[in-house]
Amino acid sequence: MPRPAARPRPPVTTALVAANVAVFVAMGLSGASWTSPNTAQLLRWGANFGPLTLGAQPWRALTANYVHIGIVHILFNMWCLWDLGQLSERIFGRWTYLLVYTFSGLAGSLASLWWRPMSVGAGASGAIFGLAGALITALYLGKLPFPKQAMQRTLRSLLTFAGYNLFFGAVAAGIDNSAHIGGLLGGAVLGASLAGSLTLDADGRAQRQKFVFAGAVLALVLGAAFVSRSNHYVVALKNAQDALMRGQPQAALPDLQKLAQERPNDVQVHTLLGNAYSQMKDYPRAEASLRRALNLSPGNEGAQYNLGLLYLQTSRYQEALSVFSPLRDRNPKDADLHVLVGESLSGLKRYSQAMNSYRLALAFDARSASAYLGMGKTQLAMGDSDAALTSLKQAAVLDASDSDIQTELSKTYAAKGMKAESEAAAQKAAELEKASPANP
Repeated sequence: MPRPAARPRPPVTTALVAANVAVFVAMGLSGASWTSPNTAQLLRWGANFGPLTLGAQPWRALTANYVHIGIVHILFNMWCLWDLGQLSERIFGRWTYLLVYTFSGLAGSLASLWWRPMSVGAGASGAIFGLAGALITALYLGKLPFPKQAMQRTLRSLLTFAGYNLFFGAVAAGIDNSAHIGGLLGGAVLGASLAGSLTLDADGRAQRQKFVFAGAVLALVLGAAFVSRSNHYVVALKNAQDALMRGQPQAALPDLQKLAQERPNDVQVHTLLGNAYSQMKDYPRAEASLRRALNLSPGNEGAQYNLGLLYLQTSRYQEALSVFSPLRDRNPKDADLHVLVGESLSGLKRYSQAMNSYRLALAFDARSASAYLGMGKTQLAMGDSDAALTSLKQAAVLDASDSDIQTELSKTYAAKGMKAESEAAAQKAAELEKASPANP
């Protein structure tokens, strides 16, 4: 008895799965985490991120569809793609299917850029949801010559897939449901537009599809223009953020002042503006900006953190403690918050409690130079210059570029009567301060 002919392997689906897997393997071999790659690794490989995609790197809207956030993410997506892709390839044909997949992925990226422009997005799920949406509308409207029961069963399966995964994306943390919705809607519109061509002859089908995809390209261009106009501010926001990270508040200030006028209710803008004023030691304006941010969002930890730093910089130690203690209690394993609580307590001359905070910081991060610096300063204030010198030397080993450490070393050497060492540390502190990005 002759064997039944084997079903041919779907070439486009196979190629898409292979491309996704190849990118993931290349990421892993380059040093990215196989289970949870960090933001820098995702961006290096083309993830979607508003300040970059809406700026000079619009290609990320496409490449993000081939980047995945760990082994579980890609396994689930490739399982769905293999299942939906084979059906799509049979229904639409190879090239039409590839175009539907690509269009849906781009639609998902645009939806993400519109809804969550400051979030990093990656994965094929927007394109996969697009396949589901296209199949649902095409099968429902296309009058294809399939048995009615089989058609109904397939539609129920597709609707269940879309509904369940949208619900899961809505309740689970860390899932970009906006990309799912964008891909699903984009695919559904394409499927509905293509449905009438599925039963035409080859020439009629090709002619109809040309019009459909010409319209799809126009829709993408218009959508991209709308998203760019709506959210292009994130480019200036990220540039300002980067300038502040480099210690260059003067470079960040013009953008932030303009954004504060354009977006008076944006918490992040006012928080960064407060940070810029603090770095410039314009403390009244810094406090006004940070309080504005907290009025808009009373529980915003970024604004609270920056306000606490301002209190430390202005020697308002009790107010600093009132900010950092609740933050530490909510984030008990954050070594930096333990250090800041320690600095606040030390400023209040509660030295024993300050030392406990620094020890807790080191318990969570044994390489915290700031914890050793705080310990050294507190030990010197307590009159224990030997212990202070040991702590500060350890801080200098962990962070050789911190001028504050060298300044405290200079004070400690002076307290011990070690004049030459004190002068050498002071000179090094001056050199480090001069080389700082904040002093170009």
